Amino acid sequence: MPEYHFIIAGQKPLPHGGHAMADWSGYLTPEPGWTRHDTFQVIHEEFMKRYPELGRPCITFFSLELNTL
Repeated sequence: MPEYHFIIAGQKPLPHGGHAMADWSGYLTPEPGWTRHDTFQVIHEEFMKRYPELGRPCITFFSLELNTL
């Protein structure tokens, strides 16, 4: 399987106004048989582990592309 580069960003409203935001980028090689949705789910779960203060954020941006030029 080829390697892919991803970018994910999310935010959640704060109780007294404003928003908490975070983003993360990296690369991965999907497991054989994974769909784009499967890959998103894996990335999303890791994003939530990396930023637990966001809880379940609203994903505002997601990109998944081959990591080649």
